[in-house]
Amino acid sequence: MGTDDLSFGDLRIEGRSWAGDETWFRVHPPGLAVDVGRGALQLAGAEWLLITHGHLDHALGVPYVLSQRSLHESASTQIVCPEGLIDPMERLIRAAADMEQAEYDYELHPAKAGDRFAVAPRMTAEAFAVEHAVPTLGYHILRRRRQLKAEYVGMPGARLAALRSAGVALEDEVDALMISFCGDTGPRIFELEPRLLETPILVVECTFLGTDTRQRAHLFGHLHVDDLIAVADRLEADAIVLHHLSRRYEASALRARLQQALPRLNERFHLLLGDR
Repeated sequence: MGTDDLSFGDLRIEGRSWAGDETWFRVHPPGLAVDVGRGALQLAGAEWLLITHGHLDHALGVPYVLSQRSLHESASTQIVCPEGLIDPMERLIRAAADMEQAEYDYELHPAKAGDRFAVAPRMTAEAFAVEHAVPTLGYHILRRRRQLKAEYVGMPGARLAALRSAGVALEDEVDALMISFCGDTGPRIFELEPRLLETPILVVECTFLGTDTRQRAHLFGHLHVDDLIAVADRLEADAIVLHHLSRRYEASALRARLQQALPRLNERFHLLLGDR
C-alpha cells in the first residue's frame, strides 16, 4: 500500500494513516517511528518506536518491526508506550518471538504524561495526555537549540557583537518544540495540552466529516473536522498535518470542507493518508 511523504525545511515525515486500517509515521531526523500500524518495512530502520496506544491499527506491527531489525542485526530497539500497555505489549512480543523461535533485542519504556526520552543527540520526545477510549499518549519532539537571552532581545546588533567579543554569554540552550503527534484523541486535547496551539508542526487526527457524526466522534474519542475548524484561528503552527480519516470518506471531501470553512488557512493544512 502507498504512503505519503511531506517535507518541512529539514524535517521529513513519511507514513500512512486511515482509521481502523493502520497508522504509522517515520520522522526524519532522527528517523524515529510514531506508531507502527500493522508493520511497515519503512520502519525497520527506526531505533525508537513511540506507541500512542494499544489499538491494533496502531500497534500490531511492533513484533514485525522487531523481527525485521533482528534479521538485519540492528541496534537494540527502544519502545515507548503508555505504562498500562507494558504488560500486554510484552506478551505480544514474547508470543511472536516464540513463534519465530527468535530473540528480539529491545527495551520497553513505560511512559506517562511529562516523561521525556533522549531519542537522538540534542533531540527529546516528551509524552503528553490525550483523550481517547483507551490509555493513550501523544508525543512532542523537541530539538535543543540556542536562544538569545530575554535581556538582550531587541538590542542593536553592534552592541550584541561587542558583548560577544567581550566574552558575555548571550544565549541559553532551550528545548524547542519541533513537531507534535496527538495520536487518537477527542476534542478536549487542546485543553489538556495547550502547547499544541503553538507547536510549529501539528500532526493531528481528523476522523469524521459528516454533520451527523460529531457525537459519534466524541463518544469514541476522535476528532470531527468541525472540532479543528473551531480552534483553527488559535493554531500557530506553520503546518497542520491531518490523518486518520474514516474510510467512509474520500480525501477530496476533507480538502473541500477545509477550503469551504477556512479559505485563509487552507494552505497550512496538509493530508498524510497514503493510498487506501
